Amino acid sequence: MYSNYSDQQLLNLLRADNVAAFNAIYERYSKPLYLYILSKLETGEISKDVLQDLFVSLWEKRKQLQISESLKSYLYQSARHKVIDIYRKNTSYRKYLQQLIEHFDAQPENITEAVDYKAKNQEILEAINHLPDRMKEIFMLSRLEHQSIEQIAQRLGLSQQTVKNQITKALKILRSHQDLRS
Repeated sequence: MYSNYSDQQLLNLLRADNVAAFNAIYERYSKPLYLYILSKLETGEISKDVLQDLFVSLWEKRKQLQISESLKSYLYQSARHKVIDIYRKNTSYRKYLQQLIEHFDAQPENITEAVDYKAKNQEILEAINHLPDRMKEIFMLSRLEHQSIEQIAQRLGLSQQTVKNQITKALKILRSHQDLRS
């Protein structure tokens, strides 16, 4: 129905909460955007998640959209920013894991301690890796980047209480995991 409409017409309808216009935008741009994202990330599942986030964000921000360039440019620029965020998160995560490894490799007194340190290090890394994605992200921002609860809440668009709860749950999970191993 809306396939012959221009991007500007679709945007105007989208701002008026027109779901069919949103679907037309999705049909027009989802496949090329997915291929673009996939070329940058090289994993299908993450690329699908990024694409979904992109269109969810478009729908949620439909009333406030101020697109000065074309809709196509806006969508590709948004996809680019989301890909950069993923690279940034992955870099932070690897940096955090490296810091943990260095911490646990700190000059043990003897060989037995070295083996214990390596085993504990591996257990901690595995436990962190098994945290839910959002919890892991919040935990790493708190412990790796030493961000305050307020900073994390602002950065992720969450309430401070949610951030506190996630950190508390992560610590509880990691402690219980450690207790089970002892």
